[in-house]
Amino acid sequence: MENLPKLDARVRPYQDPSDRPTKLMAFAELMIADAFVIKGIRVLKKAEPGNDEPFVVFPAEKGRGATADRWFDLAHPVTAEARAAAIEMILAKYHQAVAGAAARV
Repeated sequence: MENLPKLDARVRPYQDPSDRPTKLMAFAELMIADAFVIKGIRVLKKAEPGNDEPFVVFPAEKGRGATADRWFDLAHPVTAEARAAAIEMILAKYHQAVAGAAARV
């Protein structure tokens, strides 16, 4: 991972104000080389019961017209190495944010 630019992330844990169950655990922003930011990244929990392990979803939008049944990526890492580094950074910041929020309670 030596060829990759510097990465940093900001993560905001999400709590549904209505206290309804939700898969959304947090919103994230990924900063790349202190020069570029990707917003709209989500941290979700898996659908399997009992598996609260988070995973990262990069921004996408639903198609329109003939492509209304498809989703299209808006921003995402290009290589597997970049994806792994970005996901690792975001999940580390997510776990820090959750631990910090639990310590304040």
